[in-house]
Amino acid sequence: MYGDASLRGFDARSAERLYVRVDKDRSYLLYGDFQTGDNIATQTGVDFGTQAGQRVLGTYNRTATGLGWHFENARVRGNVFAIEDSLRQVIEELPAAGSGPYGLRNNAVLEGSERVEVVVRDRNQPSRIVSVRPLGRLVDYSFEPFSGRILLNSFLPSFDSDLNPVSLRITYELDQGTEKFLVVGADAQLRVGEKGEIGGSYVDDRNPFAAFEMGSANVGYTLGVNTWLVAEAARTRSEVNTNSVNQYGTPALQGLSGLVEGNAWRVELGHASKDVDLKLFAGQSDPAFNNPASPLYGGRGEYSVTTHWRLTDRFELYAEGLRSEDRNPDGGERDAASAGTRVKVTDKLTLDFGYRAIRETVGAYYTWATSSGYGNIGGLSGGYATGSGGGALGYGQQPLDPLTGLPIISSGNPNDVSSGLPVGTELSSDMLRIGAGYRASDRFSIGGEVEQDIHGEDRNRLALGVDYQLRERSRLYGRYEKQTGISGVNGLTQDGREADTVALGVDTSFIKDTQLFSEYRLRDAIAGRDIQAASGMRNRWDLREGLRLDTTLEHTNVISGSIGDSTGIGFALDYSANPLWRGNVRLEHRISDDVAGTPTNEAYNTTLLQFLAARKLSRDWTLLARNYLLRTEYDARGDVLQDRFQIGAAYRDTDTNRVNALARYEYKLEKDESGMDGTGFGSDTGQDIRSSAHIVSAHADWHPSRPWWLTGRVAAKWQQDSFFYADTGRVDDDFNAVLLSGRIVYDITENWDIGVLGSTFRGQDGANQYAFGVEVGRLLRQNLWLSVGYNGTGFRGDDDLTGYEYTQQGAFVRLRFKFDEDLFRREDARYRDPVR
Repeated sequence: MYGDASLRGFDARSAERLYVRVDKDRSYLLYGDFQTGDNIATQTGVDFGTQAGQRVLGTYNRTATGLGWHFENARVRGNVFAIEDSLRQVIEELPAAGSGPYGLRNNAVLEGSERVEVVVRDRNQPSRIVSVRPLGRLVDYSFEPFSGRILLNSFLPSFDSDLNPVSLRITYELDQGTEKFLVVGADAQLRVGEKGEIGGSYVDDRNPFAAFEMGSANVGYTLGVNTWLVAEAARTRSEVNTNSVNQYGTPALQGLSGLVEGNAWRVELGHASKDVDLKLFAGQSDPAFNNPASPLYGGRGEYSVTTHWRLTDRFELYAEGLRSEDRNPDGGERDAASAGTRVKVTDKLTLDFGYRAIRETVGAYYTWATSSGYGNIGGLSGGYATGSGGGALGYGQQPLDPLTGLPIISSGNPNDVSSGLPVGTELSSDMLRIGAGYRASDRFSIGGEVEQDIHGEDRNRLALGVDYQLRERSRLYGRYEKQTGISGVNGLTQDGREADTVALGVDTSFIKDTQLFSEYRLRDAIAGRDIQAASGMRNRWDLREGLRLDTTLEHTNVISGSIGDSTGIGFALDYSANPLWRGNVRLEHRISDDVAGTPTNEAYNTTLLQFLAARKLSRDWTLLARNYLLRTEYDARGDVLQDRFQIGAAYRDTDTNRVNALARYEYKLEKDESGMDGTGFGSDTGQDIRSSAHIVSAHADWHPSRPWWLTGRVAAKWQQDSFFYADTGRVDDDFNAVLLSGRIVYDITENWDIGVLGSTFRGQDGANQYAFGVEVGRLLRQNLWLSVGYNGTGFRGDDDLTGYEYTQQGAFVRLRFKFDEDLFRREDARYRDPVR
């Protein structure tokens, strides 16, 4: 139970019970949760801005708990980190699917380790990333409370305004359940003179089942005011495909096993001035190069050059050339070049004339592919009634390899998409292009482009675009592109096929706090197989003061493809008009239809119901009740029901502040009738499970006199589990336990105190465990205590009962902080003098 209008945040996070950070100027030393890569090791450059990153191939993105040191001054910026844990990193990239939900390929994800990013890739060279936008938890995305699948707070389109494909990249950590191992790393950037910079990085992941080592070096130089050059090289050494932890399905690694080594390099040159723009990129990686955080995948060769030359205010020349190579066995390659001129005929009309040539050799695999946005199976599936099969909050049991006992971890994205043409087929086409853009007014603009082959394979392309600004907050937009003959958005070639890309919609906030979005888009535009129509509306209505209604509606219609239609509808009502009452109710219902033409029925519906009610009974008493319920109904198998109800009462002696108390009752129910087997798939040999638990607890603080503080806790739990097997077998189990704990603290002086603590955990059949310890505390400033203690004996109790109490044997640190709105008023004498 939190204070009135309190918010939960995630600053100074730590998976352990300690977070320490010491700052000096721009340098700091910390122990706690941190992110390597873009956070603790932010890439730098010689004032390159967004032109190019110094360290890209050698970036190492991890989220973990450990020791980190960041040093920075005018010329040097560096980081050193050390992590001791049993974590394994996984990176998944899912195609945009509106606001979601987005499921993952693994269960049991470590809570708080996720890094969510919106990635836009070059439509012609999809292994090259155009932009990356990080998303913030609680701001840009949240989680379904039971399944843990990711829900975006806003709609994510499939393509950007240039029809580049958009995807959601999620980086997270899994616990292997093995002995802890050490991960160490360091990076540094050094400015050399006024124009140069050199840097490097090194990481050693000593995972005994998936060893990984990487080193990189980079150099940057500003050749002039508007010209820059960056070069980087990286090398990885990793253990692949030797056990269930280090399996890779990508073409570059699926045929390899054991310790493999690979190199990668890149060079980027850029120039930007009033009249001339030039960008050059060359990069190459060995098939065994294995850094999933690098935008250049293993076994790739990418080369490109683009330039624009503005001869006058109305006349511009441009040229572009690119080459993409798949350096894996049976890999393909593509060469493309274009040149043209853009003429501004009038202030409103612009014409574009150009020539394009394509030469391609078909390879065995598509250059880049993503997983399904709805996880391995779709919906909530997996073991032990926890909505696994795609959770990002640690829900579900990770499948285990029966031979080794190690978890089966799916790493990276499977890449089994191939062209319909035989490997080695050579294709070529030369085309002429004409385009026009017309700005009819400040609000309305329209444009189009046509390409027609003049030599080689048939290839026709038509592109149209329109924008209309309705008013300040409303815009109509549309993009359409159709290709025939040699076709394939994202670089995958199909001969004699069609590929359509459509994006039509409205973006508006015509009422305060209201956003309407509607987009008609194509998914998996490889050969026009999947076409989706998606539309939705989000509204926030202030019905009256203190009463607010939120409504959502979203529909995706798959005309032809490998996923089913889906519809989501929901509303939330928030009440705060009466200062003594606070209430909230939220209902969401999602329908996912069957995929046509498949032997199985993948259809399922989910219903999420949440409510919260808080009542201020008097100056001293507060009552709170809340409930989360999630029900998933499958057409082809049994249902899953999860419910969690809590009711609690809080007492605070506001007049004397001598007694504080909290009592709570909780009921948890998990019911899974879907017949899941150990791998998370339904089968005749699977089991149905029902688990229910009643939990009661009471906590109290008593401050009888100035030097004495007494706290106590009593908690009990009754749990019943039933396992139903397909052979009609049934196993019933029950568990009950009681926890008693207390602490006595005595203030020796105004700033120092000592304390003793004890706990007993009493289970069934006479199973008793004890914990006893002592502690010494220091008042650092008003209402801020730091205590250090040691438990001579201890135990690991049930998390539902122990809460934040540390009952295990060994040393511990306890930090307590009470604050109000006057905390940051430095002139307040209370915070300058702890005694007062």
